[in-house]
Amino acid sequence: MTPDERREHEERMRAMDDAALRCLVVLQGSDYRPEVVSIARDELARRRIPVLSPEDYWKQYPQEWVAAVGFCYRCWTQTTDESPGHTATVNFIGTRLLGSDEQCPACGSVVQTKWFCVIVPIVPLGRYRVIHAARGEYIGRRLEGSRR
Repeated sequence: MTPDERREHEERMRAMDDAALRCLVVLQGSDYRPEVVSIARDELARRRIPVLSPEDYWKQYPQEWVAAVGFCYRCWTQTTDESPGHTATVNFIGTRLLGSDEQCPACGSVVQTKWFCVIVPIVPLGRYRVIHAARGEYIGRRLEGSRR
């Protein structure tokens, strides 16, 4: 990283509010280069804000966690980053998410199974924790240990 790039990142970090900076370091650190995360950690230290573990972050800021990740900490840790992807059927053939088990009181997600369907469900493709947004839109994460 050049000195100019470092200065630019430092200025960006100074302009961020505390919540966004905490989120960057704790939840989104893997999305950034290590040098950028280090600059963010330095800015938190300058503000005298402790860097928390994901568990402590969730306990202290549960609403920030859900807003940033979409799922509560418990549901997030029980799942992988793998999404169910797009589901669609054409002429009654395709994939669908079916079922609605284990609704989480914290984030509202439910466990659903992704099925390959030919009129009726034929082959289960995995179990996912899913949050439905608008009609037909959702976010999902594969349950740990869910077979393909």
